[in-house]
Amino acid sequence: MRHQICSILLCLAACLALQTSSLAQQTIPLAFKFGAGDVVQYDVSISGSVSLMVTGQKVTPVSIRGAISLIQSVAQAFPDGSGRIETRIPSGELTMTLDKEQVKLIYGNNQVRWYANGKESTPPQSDLSKVPLIGTPLVYTMMPDGRVKDVAIADPALISQVTRSLPKFDFAAMQSMGEGVFPAAPVAVGETWRNTTRIAPIGPQYPVTVSTSRTLDSYTDAGGIGLAKIVGFAETRFGGMPAIPLPGQDVSIAISDIRHTINSTEFLNTTSGRLMRGDYDIAFSTQLSAQAGGEQKAAGIEARLRLNVQSR
Repeated sequence: MRHQICSILLCLAACLALQTSSLAQQTIPLAFKFGAGDVVQYDVSISGSVSLMVTGQKVTPVSIRGAISLIQSVAQAFPDGSGRIETRIPSGELTMTLDKEQVKLIYGNNQVRWYANGKESTPPQSDLSKVPLIGTPLVYTMMPDGRVKDVAIADPALISQVTRSLPKFDFAAMQSMGEGVFPAAPVAVGETWRNTTRIAPIGPQYPVTVSTSRTLDSYTDAGGIGLAKIVGFAETRFGGMPAIPLPGQDVSIAISDIRHTINSTEFLNTTSGRLMRGDYDIAFSTQLSAQAGGEQKAAGIEARLRLNVQSR
């Protein structure tokens, strides 16, 4: 009897080992999927702080807290699996606090409401109808691997304003953004894929380097629905640029260094090809100098933000 029990336990252990080995070798295709007319809404919460350094002295940081609604609509779906996406922010609010002073902005129904220390004020009048994401959708094509191309901005005046301030700005270079979020081939749990991209929107002597690293941390399949947990890190570096005069003002600003990093944890529904949730820790720092009226001052900006994205 004891011999039979041991044999059964050995068989069970062998089956479990084979199953574990099979799961370890399983590869998972990661991709976004688009269907014409699909609409996804994301609730985004924002928290963090921004600090300003002026001539070596740190100014009291500004705390930031807010929430926005973001809607992605698929206007067209193409045979290669890509989709023409329209993204807009129909509503949102942002609260900024400095010591005991607090400013709160609320956006909705194409109107902005502004509160200072709890009292509503009249915000500066501005036309929001052509502001990308807010007044008009930001339109672009997204590939199944997450690459973005053919970004369209509805307001030509906005592009003209940028090119006047930055004569060498290459808008065409910004219409296709980097490498894919996902690899071309299916990946196994624990596998990492990396990309490094260099773009030069204001000239080849001022390149921007974007490096990313992502790992398929885990994968579950329950009831025919696959859920992939992806852990990532991204870094953007820009070495700087010479002084740029601000339009209509006797002020010029030079940037010596920009560093932007994102640590992310994302959950992708591999069955529907949709992001279900994302948590992002963002750090930003830059060194710059401003010259006005013959006087020059050095400054720096540091920001740390936490973004939580949840689909509905």
